[in-house]
Amino acid sequence: MVGRVIDSYIVKPLRSRQFLIILAVLIAVSMSIAYVASVPRNYERFMSLSTLGRGMMASDYYPSNTPDIGLGDEVLWHIQVYNRMGSAEYIAIRVKLLNADMPIPDDNMHTPSPVEHVYEMRQVVANDATITMPLKWSVATVTRESGDDGGRYVVIKEMLINGERISTDVKSKDGRNFRLVMELWRYNPESRVFEFSWLDSMNERRSVWNQIWFNVR
Repeated sequence: MVGRVIDSYIVKPLRSRQFLIILAVLIAVSMSIAYVASVPRNYERFMSLSTLGRGMMASDYYPSNTPDIGLGDEVLWHIQVYNRMGSAEYIAIRVKLLNADMPIPDDNMHTPSPVEHVYEMRQVVANDATITMPLKWSVATVTRESGDDGGRYVVIKEMLINGERISTDVKSKDGRNFRLVMELWRYNPESRVFEFSWLDSMNERRSVWNQIWFNVR
């Protein structure tokens, strides 16, 4: 008697057509969710580069409130790279010292500044991740000379970058309008070299770089 009651109130509903329809719908929904999750999303491929000041903000770039620095004044910046290329990327940050007349990267042709870099940092960036690299620098040695135009020029002969002493030879009139250019380079596993530009998801060429100006007292 008890067995018949159980069969009547439990087994029959489980075998009903309505239950089978609901079960089929649930299975179909589960399979759809699993399929969508397994298919790579078509999103824009890009990397970004930011140069932040001492307080990890777009400010406090110099020890004082002006871009004027003296010999030995320590400047601390933070270089941030965000990777949205769809896979881990091996990148290089190439730092270049320029004056106002030296060529910067070309945003139209996506070519880097032809000036040789004075310092380089390399790092692996996971997909959809941000890394931060400190850039601590100072002007170690300068010379002062007269130009053919009668002006006075400051020549930066040595810099100290992240504890490494580096020889340079860039001059600017009255010590004004020097700049550090930070270029983002990406390692191409096919060519096995670092390249300044890459193709995005629309097959268009992209590149990124920053520059910050300063004066030497």
